Amino acid sequence: MSKILKNWVGEEELRKTAVRNVGTPWYDMDTGEQMGYAEWKPAVMEETGGEFLMMKHEDVHRLLHTLAIAAGAKIQFGATVTSVTPGDPKPSVTLATGETLTSDIIIGADGPTSMVRRMVLDREDDAEPGGFTVFGGSVSADEMKKYPELEKWATSEEWPIFMGNNRSLCAHPIHAKKEFALQLYWPDEDSGTTENDKESWYDVVSVDTVKFDSCSPKIADSVKRVIGMAPYLVKTRWMKRYEDIDYWSDESGRIVLIGEAAHPWFPGGTHGPAMALEDAVVFSTLFSHLKSWDQVGSFVSAYQEIREARTKAVNTVDVSNAELVRMPPGPDRDRRNESMRRARGEWDDGALQREFEGVAALFAYEAQDAAEEWWVNWGRFKENETDRETVNFGFNNLSVNGH
Repeated sequence: MSKILKNWVGEEELRKTAVRNVGTPWYDMDTGEQMGYAEWKPAVMEETGGEFLMMKHEDVHRLLHTLAIAAGAKIQFGATVTSVTPGDPKPSVTLATGETLTSDIIIGADGPTSMVRRMVLDREDDAEPGGFTVFGGSVSADEMKKYPELEKWATSEEWPIFMGNNRSLCAHPIHAKKEFALQLYWPDEDSGTTENDKESWYDVVSVDTVKFDSCSPKIADSVKRVIGMAPYLVKTRWMKRYEDIDYWSDESGRIVLIGEAAHPWFPGGTHGPAMALEDAVVFSTLFSHLKSWDQVGSFVSAYQEIREARTKAVNTVDVSNAELVRMPPGPDRDRRNESMRRARGEWDDGALQREFEGVAALFAYEAQDAAEEWWVNWGRFKENETDRETVNFGFNNLSVNGH
């Protein structure tokens, strides 16, 4: 994602809000003890061409909004979509106002509870509660600087993770270090979560909703303090899906899913936003070669073929990492802690090589190159413009509806 944004807006613009992550200190949530430290080695990151940037969602949205407007997109806020209808060939959406909008292609980028996803599935989703609730919030860095034990987190370029009993807290500076983001992974039973609660990023709750009753009485005061400083939290629930959907589009290929509408993510996961942006790059790169509407089907199939394995693999990493930092007491957690303590030492060349191999799989990926490779190896040979309707597929008439 960092490479994509840097290519689109330039490094100088990105640096105005992004914070580069140089390392992750691992803390015991109960005692406050630092268990270990994972450094994002400059030599490793330079080889991948990417960076681990920590950004506020709002800052990313503003960058993308500016880019979209500059490219000619028309964005209509507050336009609630009530239905999506396949077309012959052009699909359409109906707004709450009764207005119907017809388009060449509808892209559903409206998240895991996507209306477009339900239309493509033609059934209810198979999501089931995963047992955990995720809270997100942010704290003023100036407020944190009033407390010496918190100031080091607000002013650093690190991503501290606090590991507890069936719960964890991930935190990091954002918005040019003016704010400090919090991401809590808490058991449903200690989160005020009811049986009927679903996944949503619109549920604003008080910080008192987070219960510490099941935590150790010794839970670090610094953890309680920084959570208590948040003016509010946004709450969502992890809903597990045991099967992936077969197709990321309808039969016509004119209604397509992108981002979490295609592959719902672990909420608050590290790489979800990057996967959505990579989806968009692959999709747009493929369609930059569009000369005939007859190519739409093969391009949409290629888009899913290119992206599906990548998103599955990275989502597995996100879920696995979340499980690692919220282990209950027992032999597995003891082994984890011992491993982290050993990792405090300096790395030799062999360890550096192993780390590069792991990080490269995530950060060295080039979405545009993946799409162009498909085009060179397969797509261009399928191109045949004889007796076909040609198309001018530009951005000048692109419109985006949001709600």
